[in-house]
Amino acid sequence: MMIALIARLQMRELVRRRLALVAGLLTVIIGALTAWGLYSLVHHVGRNGTTLSEPMVRAAAANIVILLAFFFTIALATGAALVAAPALAGEVESGVALVILARSIRRSEIVAGKWIGTLVAIGMYAVLAAGLELALVRAVTGYLPPHPFVALAYLFGVAAVICTAALALSARLPAIAAGIVAVLLYGVAWIGGILGAIGTSLDNERLVDAGTIISLIFPSDALWRGAIYALEPAVFVAAANTVNTGGNPFAVAAPPPAAMLIWSAGWIAVVFALAVALFRRRDI
Repeated sequence: MMIALIARLQMRELVRRRLALVAGLLTVIIGALTAWGLYSLVHHVGRNGTTLSEPMVRAAAANIVILLAFFFTIALATGAALVAAPALAGEVESGVALVILARSIRRSEIVAGKWIGTLVAIGMYAVLAAGLELALVRAVTGYLPPHPFVALAYLFGVAAVICTAALALSARLPAIAAGIVAVLLYGVAWIGGILGAIGTSLDNERLVDAGTIISLIFPSDALWRGAIYALEPAVFVAAANTVNTGGNPFAVAAPPPAAMLIWSAGWIAVVFALAVALFRRRDI
């Protein structure tokens, strides 16, 4: 099947560019630093000669896992944008697309193959990197977040939103511009989520509506908040429901509603269809 072939070629191209090697090395370095920091935390001896109690270690580990997830989300979002943006625009600019399309390959197959190959590569990296970090946290502190697989699915959803947006943008824009715009949209969505949280804490309906509108336009932040909720221990969720967090982006009281998840899936499908339509109309 032509789509599967293009997807494999896209993944092979990522390996050829040594992106997988660089990402793997950085992940190992970050994992080593994480293990060293956690080990120092667990074995830290205070002035009175005592170490931290087990509940305190678990609470600290829970916060560290959420912060690592935030960093991991930024890495996934940036990587998805920078990898997906050249998938179409780069081949048009280099003239490769002209050679490929001369072989009776449909443009929709190229878009689908590039999209699937990029998402599979990002998904593989997400599973390996997140699995390594969680295994290190578990080995050093004995802590494991409540729903790690659910959190990973949400984080992959964030990457899928940004990857699809970057691919659609690259159907008409140069690769650099498409990548930058996709990352900026991710940042705007994150700020919109904070505005919505602040509006909720202040009972300001306008801020809440603004945050909701931004989440509907670009649903990455709603999925990110679902990942936080899946990583939060029950005591963190209870605190978020009883204490005014003032828009704290790392405190979520409830997961995204099912309607938002359906909207996000539909958003990805519509933007992907838009990418196909735009690439069909692009002069090669």
